[in-house]
Amino acid sequence: MKLEELPTIDNADPVNGRAKPDPRERGGVAPGTGSPAPKKRRVLVAIAAVLVLLAAAGAIWLLAGGAPDDFFDADAQSGQAPYKTQEEIQAELDRVVEEGMFNISIASLIEFADGTSPGTAYIENVPGNRYLMQVTISLDDTGEAVYESKAIKPGSYIENVALATDLEPSDYPATATFAALDPDSREEIGRAAAKVTLSVRG
Repeated sequence: MKLEELPTIDNADPVNGRAKPDPRERGGVAPGTGSPAPKKRRVLVAIAAVLVLLAAAGAIWLLAGGAPDDFFDADAQSGQAPYKTQEEIQAELDRVVEEGMFNISIASLIEFADGTSPGTAYIENVPGNRYLMQVTISLDDTGEAVYESKAIKPGSYIENVALATDLEPSDYPATATFAALDPDSREEIGRAAAKVTLSVRG
């Protein structure tokens, strides 16, 4: 579907075994100064150095993926939707999606045991897509958004979705809107849509 424009210190005297004078102790002097050692300042400098090291380590941990990126949907699984045959999976892997095109995939009928139970939707960002995907499902009669995903990477899918609203038992015509997001800037670059039916039992 085409997109819309849009130090431990050794202090022992090796000769007599007595402890060497330590200028850091009370009454000591800093070497070459003849004045009391600035203990407090050294402690503050040491604390500052430790804080800098901790901040640097934290930044490296984040960049290395130590914390989850809240931009991406935690429910997304790697791979293709499990209902596909092996031939369909291989065909999708072999497909090359052209620049400016975006393949969308979702179940046309999503059934829920009741308004608070999850339903199987198989929202999929197929491997050949060049863009991240974010999906919103809205009721056609009111425009209310009853489901909204976070970003989904190509080659990933969301099997089950839960409604944001406890709907009464009925069938609800709805529209699933797929936003294509640039993988680098994460900005929306286009949209596509599909008609679906939300069937709430109960």
